[in-house]
Amino acid sequence: MSKMWRSNSKPIKLETADKGRIDAIVSQFILVSSRLKEIVHRSEIKAGRIYLYRLHEQFGWDNPDVQFIKPLIDGKYAEFLMARITLYDIHGEKCEADYQRHTEQWVNLFTGNITECLSFIEHNEQWFQ
Repeated sequence: MSKMWRSNSKPIKLETADKGRIDAIVSQFILVSSRLKEIVHRSEIKAGRIYLYRLHEQFGWDNPDVQFIKPLIDGKYAEFLMARITLYDIHGEKCEADYQRHTEQWVNLFTGNITECLSFIEHNEQWFQ
């Protein structure tokens, strides 16, 4: 478990069964985490990475003259990427927790297994806003 700033390793390719198993791990972790349950709107697995999304209330949602580029969820929320976990093996033993900078570059903040990465995101929420 160490901090590093950029990884050049490629994520693992996952089969459908592996995606289902990993999705179950992520969903269960979020369900029992009082904090992640509040802030994670949805998760998605694609290209060997787990993406976590959160909702943000948009300023002006109640103003009929304001137009938004994307439709709002429930009429007032926009969905934003919160974090991603890059998987390097099918068992989730080697993963990285990353956040996206304003430049749209991903930066690694933590390396560990899938549960440790989720726990890192949970306890270091300030990095993932």
